[in-house]
Amino acid sequence: MTRLALLLSLALLTGCEPRPVEQAVETVAAEAQPALQAAEEAAAEILPDLAEPLPPVAAVEAPEPPPAAAEPLPPPPDPLEVRRAACRAAAAGLLVRWEVTSPAYYRSRLQSPVWPGGASGVTWGVGYDGGHQRSQTILDDWQAHVDRARLAETAGITGSRARSVLPQYRDIVVPYDYAYRVFEDRSLIEYQRRAERAFPGMAELLSPNACGSVVSLVYNRGAAMSGDHRREMREIRDECVPNGDGSCIAAKIRSMKRLWIGTPIERGLSNRREAEAILATTP
Repeated sequence: MTRLALLLSLALLTGCEPRPVEQAVETVAAEAQPALQAAEEAAAEILPDLAEPLPPVAAVEAPEPPPAAAEPLPPPPDPLEVRRAACRAAAAGLLVRWEVTSPAYYRSRLQSPVWPGGASGVTWGVGYDGGHQRSQTILDDWQAHVDRARLAETAGITGSRARSVLPQYRDIVVPYDYAYRVFEDRSLIEYQRRAERAFPGMAELLSPNACGSVVSLVYNRGAAMSGDHRREMREIRDECVPNGDGSCIAAKIRSMKRLWIGTPIERGLSNRREAEAILATTP
């Protein structure tokens, strides 16, 4: 019990007048004053002066938004489609060489339809033989050409008939850039499909150059397999392609030269087969 509380209790018990109690309280307060003052001075050194305003609370910065999700990576290219594209590239270089020689030669001599001879039909563009196409195919392939309807009239006309009707179409002009675009986007892809149907497994088993030589062969000769004049085609299909053997393909292509011995087109087609044979064995 504190001293002040003790004095109050005694005053109540004895019935004393309050004056002595008040004097006792004043005495206790006076004695406690130095301690209170020391406590206030100590507190002032520790606590901030509450008379002054507290510093403002620093604004909390908004958190940065999470980074945007990265764009998903495209799927890796199909290895088989990569091989097919390389095959077409190999075939394209050879075909442009043999069909039109060069862009400059095309512009000076081949912008209008021609008849190459033999069993060919009326031909324009990069070796586009209308005689061996359906009329609807010609309309689809050359849909941007102003004379596509006239070009479609040549469908199915081959050999001497094609030679006789050629003058009717000599006024048609096919610019090289357009001709090459149709060749690359339509003809080359279509003949690669025909070649793959005729020679199953060629895209998977052959090197791009050997594959390109077969596409070039089909572009020029078609994909038929019947008869003695197609003997080497069957041998390529049955012997060379299953073994992925470019040297075998080269030998069979060279053997085909027998078919044009003594004909007006012997030199041209023999040289063309030789170029395909060299491509088939090029690494």
